Amino acid sequence: MALIVQKYGGTSVGSVDRIQAVAQRVVKTVNAGNSVVVVVSAMGKTTDGLVKLAHEISSNPSRREMDMLLSTGEQVTIALLSMALQELGQPAVSLTGAQVGIVTEAHHTRARILNIATDRLERHLKKGEVIVVAGFQGVSRTEDLEITTLGRGGSDTSAVALAAALKADFCEIYTDVPGILTADPRLVEDAQLMTDITCDEMLELASLGAKVLHPRAVEIARNYGMPLVVRSSWTDDPGTWVTSPMPQPRSLEGLEIARPVDAVEFDTDQAKVALLRVPDRPGIASRLFGEIATQSLDVDLVIQSIHEGNTNDIAFTVTKNSLNRAEAVANAIIPALTAHQPSSLEKAPEVMVEPQIAKVTIAGAGMIGRPGVAARMFSTLANAGINIQMISTSEVKVSCVIDQRDYENAIVTLCHAFDITQSAIDRQPKPQETLTAQNPVRGVALDLKQAQLAIRHVPDRPGMAAKIFQLLADNNVSVDMIIQSQRCRVLNGVMTRDIAFTVAQMDAETARTVLETAAPELGCGEIVVDMAIAKVSIVGSEMVGQPGVAARMFDALYQQKINIQMIATSEIKVSCVVAEDQGVMALRAIHHAFGLAGTQTIQVSA
Repeated sequence: MALIVQKYGGTSVGSVDRIQAVAQRVVKTVNAGNSVVVVVSAMGKTTDGLVKLAHEISSNPSRREMDMLLSTGEQVTIALLSMALQELGQPAVSLTGAQVGIVTEAHHTRARILNIATDRLERHLKKGEVIVVAGFQGVSRTEDLEITTLGRGGSDTSAVALAAALKADFCEIYTDVPGILTADPRLVEDAQLMTDITCDEMLELASLGAKVLHPRAVEIARNYGMPLVVRSSWTDDPGTWVTSPMPQPRSLEGLEIARPVDAVEFDTDQAKVALLRVPDRPGIASRLFGEIATQSLDVDLVIQSIHEGNTNDIAFTVTKNSLNRAEAVANAIIPALTAHQPSSLEKAPEVMVEPQIAKVTIAGAGMIGRPGVAARMFSTLANAGINIQMISTSEVKVSCVIDQRDYENAIVTLCHAFDITQSAIDRQPKPQETLTAQNPVRGVALDLKQAQLAIRHVPDRPGMAAKIFQLLADNNVSVDMIIQSQRCRVLNGVMTRDIAFTVAQMDAETARTVLETAAPELGCGEIVVDMAIAKVSIVGSEMVGQPGVAARMFDALYQQKINIQMIATSEIKVSCVVAEDQGVMALRAIHHAFGLAGTQTIQVSA
């Protein structure tokens, strides 16, 4: 007999008929010999209606009262679903988050789960009852036992946290699509259903805007090794399994606020090639990385900075024994890249190589949505006198390229800073023979809710990135992509570089204000903001060791005459910033280029 946690979203319980259908599905699961805990959201658009009511009363309602108000939506659903189960002859009991024992931080509207007391749940399960739990909510550990809510995606988070606490066999997430698709079916009609996906891949896609699962829920599943399956509420189709390797045993105490970094990794088999002042026009990255792919050169990190005038810089890393070939390709292609470029360039393009580098990485699902983790890494390196040459970020990793002679010092200081006691891991690419034959790209995502900021002429010395991103973290601004330009410019005798990054659009003005206020102290130049961008990304854990994946993405954009404004990569993701009005076109072109289209028609409920 299995213990299963099921979660049903607002659409799945949006009417009496749908609640009765959910009850029938739950009874069917029980009759198959399973114990079941059900987590539900508020019915349909109930939460939106409650928010509207609040703003009709107050233009700025308090966070505490919003939690009191919004937590009522789920309470309606749990009572109705329990009644529906009882009508079918199935013993059931409805419980709020507080009654279940979901203990959270005392941060209204955005609390994280600290612990779950399972005693009461286990008593009801032993009686053969189905437990229907109000998702999205908990109670603070403070003396006053404040009602709290978990923020967007809170019911997903509740369900997976309960599954982890109860050591359930698996957790089912029921939604209005048949599983996890290769792209948003609202934008790409021929998106294909995936049978499985890793937690790391899902974390990237969820954080890039794939709304089927919230990143916090995937983070908990990854941390506790909880198998997830995403299924349609309307069919019996198998859905998509979200898998992760079994992690080290970890305490349930501090469930969502455990240390953000699990490991420090390093790779000493790296060399850097940088092309400076290449033309800023469509097709440059496609041509460069296409040529690199024809030489079967596997590229690790790729970054393209924001443009300066009519040029920008592109840098990438390869294994040390590939450096000579990579440098030769870069030098050979420069004449072709500049063949039709106006003679107004201030300096000709050039190739720079750096053979003595290393990549150090902090990794951990706990860094999601926590401003300041990257800043802490940068500060740690700065305090050790280590300068950062390149930065690459993803949802679960931050990587820095440094001088190779500094890597041992970097590892020791980072392990100390993040309380990592295990040995650092030397991450080398997977041998070619171990790679699977499946498509290296599992999904494509589009984020239209980001803004790009650039800080011009940042002094090039240790600690500058730390100061900048700590300032943003102190103001609760989470940063996504971070690009440090390879080109240096000497101003007033000081070597400087540009640093660009992306944030949520709603945080852009805060970020601008913070940085403009600090600019005199930082000694940097102007702050440039672009709200009209889109970020399109490919994700796949099998991209490692497969040359040409990035080149195919860049070529797909070039074929649509889409200019790439920024590039950033990690081991399992390549992201490009393009103009906002070209975002959907870019998504569709890349999805097609990797052959991700399915033959079935995906139905999406309103």
